[in-house]
Amino acid sequence: MYRSLKIGTALSLLLLLAGCGATGTKNAQSSSSHRTSQTAQSSHSQHTHSSSSTSQSSQAKTATFANSQFTIDHVTYNLTGTDVTASATANRNLFVIYYTVTNQQSKAIVPSDLWESSVTAKQDGKKLGTGNLAFTTSQTKDNDLLNNTVMPVKPGKTAKGLAMFEPKNTDPVSVTFSDTHGQVVHTSQYNLN
Repeated sequence: MYRSLKIGTALSLLLLLAGCGATGTKNAQSSSSHRTSQTAQSSHSQHTHSSSSTSQSSQAKTATFANSQFTIDHVTYNLTGTDVTASATANRNLFVIYYTVTNQQSKAIVPSDLWESSVTAKQDGKKLGTGNLAFTTSQTKDNDLLNNTVMPVKPGKTAKGLAMFEPKNTDPVSVTFSDTHGQVVHTSQYNLN
């Protein structure tokens, strides 16, 4: 019995020492991991700080506008015309910009996604919403063009589409074209009369 007690105590002591050794190793690994994490966080903070200190105006523009063509992210919108048409909202009109979009990327794009992220319209200093087309037979062509803007355009392909804004009155509308950094590339004024 005395001998079993000695063996039991020895085994318990051995397990206790093995456990303490593993905890020490674990603590050393944790400490090393914590230091690596702190170094990574410090490096990330410095990177974030340096990129946030860079002003928007000093970044190279990622879009162009010339001869009624707005090119951004390897996608070209060739503006082909404008119109003022009935809105689905009673007693309101829509300002419509017609375009042909050509995808020069290596992947399909949805024209309205890129347009809405880079083109805005204002009237009397207030941003305009997109509005909705009225459902009339005379606007079937416009509804088809609007549907084209939410359908993927494959690489190297071209599609016709439109963008629309809902003005509050007949005052001029200014449309601003920006690059992927939000830097203004061009602003056009449109008279609605």
